[in-house]
Amino acid sequence: MTGGAGFIGSALARALVGGGDRVMVVDNLSTGREENIPPQAEFVRLDLSDARFVEKLPSDRFDAVCHLAAQSSGELSGYDPLYDVQTNAISTLLLSRWCSQHRTPRFLYASSMAIYGNPRTLPVTESAPCEPLSFYGISKWASENYLRLAARDGLSSTSFRMFSVYGPGQNMQNLKQGMASIFMSYMVRGSEVPVTGSLNRSRDFVYIDDVIDAWMRALALPSTPSSAYNVGSGQPTTVRELLAELLRALQLPAQYPIKEQPGRASDQFGLYADIGQIETDLGWKATTPLATGLRMMADWARSDARKHCGCI
Repeated sequence: MTGGAGFIGSALARALVGGGDRVMVVDNLSTGREENIPPQAEFVRLDLSDARFVEKLPSDRFDAVCHLAAQSSGELSGYDPLYDVQTNAISTLLLSRWCSQHRTPRFLYASSMAIYGNPRTLPVTESAPCEPLSFYGISKWASENYLRLAARDGLSSTSFRMFSVYGPGQNMQNLKQGMASIFMSYMVRGSEVPVTGSLNRSRDFVYIDDVIDAWMRALALPSTPSSAYNVGSGQPTTVRELLAELLRALQLPAQYPIKEQPGRASDQFGLYADIGQIETDLGWKATTPLATGLRMMADWARSDARKHCGCI
């Protein structure tokens, strides 16, 4: 597994070792924490932005590779597109070829809602045109296409187009990725919340435990009927509604200071998932209501803040 020290990767690693699987985590710790990696997992520190990383991978035979390591900010991808394509797209190309060479049959990939851009029709289905607005979205879309080519050589791949994943364990210090965690980070510190773009924009927020359930269901199969699945709640939530839910979860006043700022050209305005395909094929759907998930995240965030900086 790559990216196993990060938010989603470490949650998946814990689920796998909890089920008795042998897990090897590859991560460069640029945004993840080594303490996130379950002690039962083997850890190999490698930087996937360096194309030579495949030469340092172990020669063991694996049942599957879960590729979650990435530069995951649409905003940051615009500052350094070369790093973004090296970390996201080229790493996927090289890792998929490594799997084919080492007889690893399964490849599960962490794709993103960013590949859709601003869809013409909502909810967005997996068959919708992919017109990314950011370098990040382009690198994710390129990765999916590399995996389609690898499938011709026998690699069984599944790409999860994850929407706005949130929950305990998210990197609260990263203020460039994850709308719910960014806003909550400011609120936990008692700071004014800067909101880039309109409060009427919408997103599809899906809780971390539900996301891991989707990955685990796919891993239990030798292959999946479709090569790509939306992983979201299937429900739109405006930024205004998200802020109100966050304030309730943290028990803060409704008049908490919020500052709207101009948006960016790479921002997606309104987006939520059609999850009919994954429900049909894997029997999966998100079950955690947003208010419930944010309360659990808020409890964790307060504890994490006290642990790492003495806040609150």
